Amino acid sequence: MDWLIDPGDWESTQRALSQAAEHVQRHAADIQAAEDAASRIQEALANGADRLGDGWVRMHLNWRSTAPWVGFSPVADRAVLDRLGVGLGDLVPVDRRDQLGDFTPVVRLDLDVERRLQVVFEAGPPPLVELDVDPRRDGPASAAVALSIASEVHPNYSAAQTATLAGAALADGMLTGGGAPADAEEAARVIAEAHMALGSDARVVRADRDGIELTMDRCPFGPGVARSESLCHLSAGLAGRVATRVNGAATVLLEETIARGDAACHLRVLLRSEDADEMPGHAFRWPPAGGQDDAPVPHLDLSLSLPRESGSVPVVRRLAVQALAAFGVTREDVEDVELAITEACANVIDHAADTDSYEVKVELASDECAITVLDQGTGFNATDVDEEAPTHAETGRGLALMRALVDNVAFRSEPRAGAVVHMVKSLSYDHNHPLWRRAARAGTYEELTSEE
Repeated sequence: MDWLIDPGDWESTQRALSQAAEHVQRHAADIQAAEDAASRIQEALANGADRLGDGWVRMHLNWRSTAPWVGFSPVADRAVLDRLGVGLGDLVPVDRRDQLGDFTPVVRLDLDVERRLQVVFEAGPPPLVELDVDPRRDGPASAAVALSIASEVHPNYSAAQTATLAGAALADGMLTGGGAPADAEEAARVIAEAHMALGSDARVVRADRDGIELTMDRCPFGPGVARSESLCHLSAGLAGRVATRVNGAATVLLEETIARGDAACHLRVLLRSEDADEMPGHAFRWPPAGGQDDAPVPHLDLSLSLPRESGSVPVVRRLAVQALAAFGVTREDVEDVELAITEACANVIDHAADTDSYEVKVELASDECAITVLDQGTGFNATDVDEEAPTHAETGRGLALMRALVDNVAFRSEPRAGAVVHMVKSLSYDHNHPLWRRAARAGTYEELTSEE
């Protein structure tokens, strides 16, 4: 993000500094750290006055890396302002920033601020039932259809996950019969066409082997989107699913969004894995997690509300074990899930406060099992869990054991909702199980489920 300022013009300079500070605050993980960074940006400009000289200054906010920074550099060519068509202190639009050329800061300030991570699915959204939807044909109604189906198929997903999956379904509908895009330029065209059909004024800023960038001054979801920020993830899901068809993987970053208060939307797709390692975002891969499109795709949602007492743990454990075994999950993976659920529930019972109940959700989608345990009180602190205890111990196994049993463990605390433990485990199936033998004979999972 870039601004041209005249440090001698207080009004325009303050406008630019305020916009930069507000962006940091909107997109930072820690609001207090963002507020501290905002004051330091203004100090850096004042302290670097001698090195910057008396003329105009370019201020550049690099929010792309995991370690954001802001820099200042003198502007030698004042005619650039006319070419850009912006005023002093105004944010340079996304599709005109390349006219400023490369940036070498004379004054640089590293911001001690973490970007709010945008990871929704660690390995990309799972497969969804095939939908006959195409925004270019069906317009904005296609988004409503995709959101509705996604929420029905995955009722326990968060709003961001549901929107991401809906966007991916729209992309699949657009590419059905037409084949995958041949390169980044074609993928960018498809993504832009979809967003324009949904109601935006999407424009391609860049498309090459490294990535794709689009900008929109008009949100595809209308002026009320500020109350539905999760809809931005529909854009990410659509863009990621289209782009991943180019070379098998893509990472999407929502760098600026109207829904969060930015002047425009700026969507960037990384096509190189080394770039994605530096800037975590929405991850996508092709084929989707779960294997080929014609493979059987089991799905299970189990949601329980239980009293906070030790006798409830065997109930959860038995139900989860029986459900996974019924779907043909291998015994080893079933046992791992059983122990992980036991430990997560035990931690809630031991450490949760101000609540008499807790909730457990188990979702089996394709080749992954997601387990979520929520205490409905003030929550418990993850540091209360003993990570040093040996994993073979009967008590005190804590986070170390959960991490040994599953592929990913995350703790978070939600105001008025208590603490959440979320675990994801990749599963293997026993193909000698009757379900899979019959599925193989039937040809598809849909045919199997229609048998008498």
